[in-house]
Amino acid sequence: MEDSVLLEILKEMQKKYQCMAEIERITREVGDFLSRNDQTSVQMLLGMRQDEMDKVDVFNRNIKCLISVLSPEEAVKVDDWMKGQENWIPDSQISEKVIEKGKNIQQILKRTIEIDRFISTRIAGTHSFYK
Repeated sequence: MEDSVLLEILKEMQKKYQCMAEIERITREVGDFLSRNDQTSVQMLLGMRQDEMDKVDVFNRNIKCLISVLSPEEAVKVDDWMKGQENWIPDSQISEKVIEKGKNIQQILKRTIEIDRFISTRIAGTHSFYK
C-alpha cells in the first residue's frame, strides 16, 4: 500500500478529529446553556455545531475519494483501521497512526453521543431521538 495515500487519509482524519473535538465542546456548551434556559445561545450553538458537522461530511467524502484509489483489499484494511480496529496488521508507521487516530475519533464520537443523549432525553423525555 502506498504511504502517500495513507498519509493524505491521515491528514483528512486529523482535520475530522479537530472538527469532532469542536462538536464535542459545542455540545457540552449546549447542555450548559440549556440548564440556564438560554434559548438564544442554544440556537446559535446548534448552528455552529451543524457547521462543524458539515465540515466532517466534507472530510468523510475526501477520505472516501482517497480510499477509492486503493485495491478492494487495501480499502477494507484502511476502513477498519480508520474505525480503530486492528483486524489487519499495520504495515507501516503511518498505518499505525491511522489506527490510533481512528480510535481517537471513535472515543470522541462516543463521548459526544453520550452528552447529546443526556441533553435530548432531558429535553424530550420519552420523545427523545434516543428512546
